[in-house]
Amino acid sequence: MAATSSPSSAHDKSRRSPLPWVAVVFAVALVVALVLTAFRRRDPEQAQHIHADFTLILGALERYQADHGGQLPEEGSLDELLVPRYLPAVPRDPWGRPYQYASSAQGVFLSTFGRENQRGGAGENQDHTNHDGHQQLLR
Repeated sequence: MAATSSPSSAHDKSRRSPLPWVAVVFAVALVVALVLTAFRRRDPEQAQHIHADFTLILGALERYQADHGGQLPEEGSLDELLVPRYLPAVPRDPWGRPYQYASSAQGVFLSTFGRENQRGGAGENQDHTNHDGHQQLLR
């Protein structure tokens, strides 16, 4: 006798639970979310580090300015201006380069151009300045 499938067994196969597929989709989505979160955390940490450095440098420049009759050079090396009297060492950006400095009647401008050291970009290549949402100590 040949085995025939009964209508009820075919009906049972078509009613399989979607739960295993839902679990797989959920697990993949969770892994993707965790990976993206890990990558996104690096940029804010670098930005926080950079802007903490800006705060330190701006504080030292404020002390320099107070000692020099309210004047700051228009440009120059932060190392020459601040070390050793105002800072033991001027911090470097996360890629080991000195921060850029300029001063004018409008105030002090500190910047770094990100990992690639070129203007523009996003993520690690994003430019950072002391005017992109951080308290300006010198006016």
